[in-house]
Amino acid sequence: MGKRITYEIHGQVERNSFFRVGKALIRIEFTGGMVNSTGVYPAQYTTDNPLYQQAIENSQAFRCGEIRRGKVDNIATIANEQEAEPDETVAGDVFTEVSNLQQARTVLMGEPYCCSLSDLQNKAAVKAVAAQKGVSFPNWL
Repeated sequence: MGKRITYEIHGQVERNSFFRVGKALIRIEFTGGMVNSTGVYPAQYTTDNPLYQQAIENSQAFRCGEIRRGKVDNIATIANEQEAEPDETVAGDVFTEVSNLQQARTVLMGEPYCCSLSDLQNKAAVKAVAAQKGVSFPNWL
C-alpha cells in the first residue's frame, strides 16, 4: 500500500512552500515547529498523498537538504494496528464534555460514584479514582 511520510524543515517554526506539479502550483504548510528551552523542533508536514510526496521530493529544496524526510509509516501497518487494538473506553463510562479538573471532580462526587472531595485533591488523585471507578474523560488531559 501507500506510505505516510512526515517532512521536516529544520530551523523554522512554520513555512508555506509552493511546489510545481506539471503546470500547477500547490501550496503546502509546514507547521508545528518550536524553539524553547528543551531544544529546536522542526516545522513538519505529514501526507499520505503520493502526488504531494512526489512534488516535495522533486523540489530543489528537498534535493539540497532544506526539506528532509522524517518519520515514514506504511499505511497498511497502521490500519492493522488500529483494528487489532481493543477499544478500552467502551467498558466504562465516558464523559466527553469534561475538559478540566473541576468538571471531573463534579462528575466523580455526584451519583453514582459518590467520591469525597478529600479523595480528589489533585489531578493524579482524580485520574486514579476515575480509573478505579471505570470512568474516562477523553477530552481532559
